[in-house]
Amino acid sequence: MARTQMSRLGARPDRHSWRSRLMVVMAMGVAIVMGFQAPAMAATSGCGSVCDRKDPDTYFATVDGKTMRCNFIDVETPYSATYVELRYSPFCRTAWARQTGSFGWLSGVLVQSYNSNGTLRMTVDDTGSSGSWSLMVNDKGMTARACFYQYDTEWDYEAGNRRIMYCTARY
Repeated sequence: MARTQMSRLGARPDRHSWRSRLMVVMAMGVAIVMGFQAPAMAATSGCGSVCDRKDPDTYFATVDGKTMRCNFIDVETPYSATYVELRYSPFCRTAWARQTGSFGWLSGVLVQSYNSNGTLRMTVDDTGSSGSWSLMVNDKGMTARACFYQYDTEWDYEAGNRRIMYCTARY
């Protein structure tokens, strides 16, 4: 707007107001960054194989003197695929699968843990968890991937014949 138009409208721009607001926002950002340190930065060991087959929503791990749930503050989603996410906790150094879509009760998720040499270490599914995610696997020095599966019929369900549909990349 031209200066003459502004004065006609009765609005006078304050040239310094945007600078003072910017300084306040920047100061708040610095305070936040300096005042808080994520627990993932403090953890050096994770909980290792102690966390294998534990529910990330209910299991409290103690790492480097701090205790918290593995799915709480620092959880990341390194990879997603159709209907499934690979979830990772830097605090606990664990991974698990989380279901993001569903074909009903005949579907679920699992996480596969791989040793550092690439061999399959274990497969853990969502049986025994308190929600639509798998139990955890140790991810310290290993990789994991999440998969979505379904049973084609109730008979397949009874027999344990699930068909893996989609998997994430390994992380």
